[in-house]
Amino acid sequence: MDYLQYVDADSLLHRLDPRTKFVFFLVMAVLTSVIKSGVALLFLFAFFIAMWCTCRIQKYILVLAGKLKVLLAFIFLLWLILGLFETPAVQGGPIFFETMIPFVNGQSIHFCFDWYDLYKGAVYSLRIFLMISSFYTVLLTTNFSEIILGLQKWRISYALAFGIGLIFQIIPMIITELNAIMEAQSSRGLEIEDCGWVTKVKNYVTFSLPLLFRVISKGQAISLAMHYYQLNFSVRRSTYKGIKATKYDALFVAANAVAIAITIVLRMQFYIPV
Repeated sequence: MDYLQYVDADSLLHRLDPRTKFVFFLVMAVLTSVIKSGVALLFLFAFFIAMWCTCRIQKYILVLAGKLKVLLAFIFLLWLILGLFETPAVQGGPIFFETMIPFVNGQSIHFCFDWYDLYKGAVYSLRIFLMISSFYTVLLTTNFSEIILGLQKWRISYALAFGIGLIFQIIPMIITELNAIMEAQSSRGLEIEDCGWVTKVKNYVTFSLPLLFRVISKGQAISLAMHYYQLNFSVRRSTYKGIKATKYDALFVAANAVAIAITIVLRMQFYIPV
């Protein structure tokens, strides 16, 4: 499954004006950057799940979660380990283990493993996942031409809009090429997953050289295609398909406005500093 590719379907998200989806991503990126309440983030996560299930793209989100599990686990463990040597910002709650570790010159380091360490790691992992998944939701439901049309409606030049849309196309291509190279190397007996971190880094460095040549080849193919079709950014262009806001956009905006309002209220009512 090419999890970074546009999925052609007939869902609420697919029917939306691309500008609505752009604003959705920007708002959610800001919201998840500001909100640090576990209760508020859990509600926002539940809202995302309802949206994904309604639009029948939940299986693609599960694939994304599988790809991000190492990153999310790393973020969780990082904040968990850092919290072991910090004084909790919130007093009270269960403490699982606490001791003083001897250090140099007769000094000691306070080591405390409590509920706040788990809470902090979970909050930061969930924030990152919601931010990435909001962008991924837009990527799944917006094709190349809709991205360009949406940006042009915002008075962005066609050359810049085309370049931004092309980025959305190139990133999945690079990931696909990397996966093909990794599978080819694995079939030749090169260990990728079942090895140490040092070996894994060396293997990825080995992959980088053929990946570079493949990307350069793809870039040349795109450049030749633009040349053969005589792509001229200065020519005013008409479009076969127009985009405009509909009742689905109004419904989507209203649902998001309610969800954002509830998230902010929950943040105010159940805020725990992290």
